[in-house]
Amino acid sequence: MPVAVQGRGLKGKVIYVNAGHGGWTANDRPLATINYAAMDTLGFFETKTNLWKAIELKRRLERYGARVVMSRTENGYVTAGQKNATQYDRVEHYGNDSVRQQLVDLERIAMQVDSLNPDYFISIHSNAAKDGSTVNYLLLLYRGETGNDYAKGSIERCKSAFDIIWDNPLSVWTHSSPDNQYVAGDLTWMGGTPPGKPNSIGYTGYLSVLKHRVPSFLAEGSFHTYHPERHRLLNRDYCRMEGIRYFRAINAFFKGKKEKVGHIAGTLKDAVEKMHHELYRYDETRETVDGWVPLNYGAVNSKGYAIRAYCIDDNFNGVFVFTDVKPGKYVLRYEARGYSTAEEPIEVKAGDIVYRNARLMPAEL
Repeated sequence: MPVAVQGRGLKGKVIYVNAGHGGWTANDRPLATINYAAMDTLGFFETKTNLWKAIELKRRLERYGARVVMSRTENGYVTAGQKNATQYDRVEHYGNDSVRQQLVDLERIAMQVDSLNPDYFISIHSNAAKDGSTVNYLLLLYRGETGNDYAKGSIERCKSAFDIIWDNPLSVWTHSSPDNQYVAGDLTWMGGTPPGKPNSIGYTGYLSVLKHRVPSFLAEGSFHTYHPERHRLLNRDYCRMEGIRYFRAINAFFKGKKEKVGHIAGTLKDAVEKMHHELYRYDETRETVDGWVPLNYGAVNSKGYAIRAYCIDDNFNGVFVFTDVKPGKYVLRYEARGYSTAEEPIEVKAGDIVYRNARLMPAEL
């Protein structure tokens, strides 16, 4: 198969986006957070966070002229046979698509991808280790052995995307970095025996969703078993920012037009008090932003109200996000009840993301 031609931008390109998982079952990675029990759909399900990222990626790609096909646009039932629905099986729909699809069978997804033959395929996930582990890194997997991509062009896509996706100072990485890209063949990483078991259309490898002819990769964007990261993933805007980084990676691969706007993302935390909770474990031997108490219900705006205020949620992440900000100089104003107000000048440039990890002093100090 010919590898997609770069250098022509996104207009007319066909991008297939797979948001991993899809249901509200124990296999869809339900995990407890401080506010929500496991299996509560208001809490963490990888099903939900993957789709948040994918929907944002879709919006951005279409804005630049790409045609986007998604394996699913909904969270909820995964088969027509699930008649004994529980309270966790409700369907949620995101976006304004006239065509809704809920395709979660991995071999059927691979068959559809192979039939459509898009220019780019990405499968969006988050990773897992032992719950409460402090391991947290970005991993990109392609079909084949490390150094030998069975769908040629996959390694090139991974390596060009890695640094852009990894660039997230709101998270605390433990292994991967631009100098140590975790990019690997699925057979090598998963311990499979080459060339792997073929699927019904004859493609080998390890991960079923990658068994097709299209250059592609599966992104494990971070580890949801790392407690602080799991709480950040409860914030839809935090997930949207990951979707924006995927967009920027794909746009750069096809040498698309630079964005005319910028983005701001950050966290707001206590400057004195450390976080202590059984569902919020972090590496206490390292001095990182994850050690400080996130300020629930804090607020961030710009002096002079040039940017609409952002009200931080109560999910112990402290996340605030402003997307599509006009380039220019701003003064961010940080506020939280019981804390001294602080201000910080920033400059937003077209095509860039401004990251800030801010901390406030308690008012009585």
